[in-house]
Amino acid sequence: MNGLARFITEVRILGMTVEERGKLALVTLDVGHPAVPNLRLLATDPPPDFPLVPPHWLHLPKRFVLGRDGGRESELGSDWRKWSRQHPKWPGGANAARHWAAHARSLYLSAQVT
Repeated sequence: MNGLARFITEVRILGMTVEERGKLALVTLDVGHPAVPNLRLLATDPPPDFPLVPPHWLHLPKRFVLGRDGGRESELGSDWRKWSRQHPKWPGGANAARHWAAHARSLYLSAQVT
C-alpha cells in the first residue's frame, strides 16, 4: 500500500472523512474547539513513504493564512493555498495519522482568517 492509500486508511480508522484528490488527501477534520465550528476541510500530501515520513504541505481554503506569508498555489485550485509546515516531533510509525491530525488541528487553529 502506498503512502497516500495508507494515510487515507489510517485517517478513516480515526473516524474522519477523507477523499483522494489526485496525490492529495482531502480531510474533514474535527478541530475540537468550542469557538470554531467542528468540521473543517483541509488537504495534505502524504509521501510514498508515509508513515515513516510525514505529509509536508497543508492546504487550506484561501481565507485562512498561516504565518506571515501568503502560502503558495494549491493543486486544489484558486480557492485554496498551501503552506510548508514540518512536523516537529514525527513518530514515524504507530499512530502517525493521529499525530498528523493533532498537528493539522494546531496549525488550523493558529491560522488567521481574512
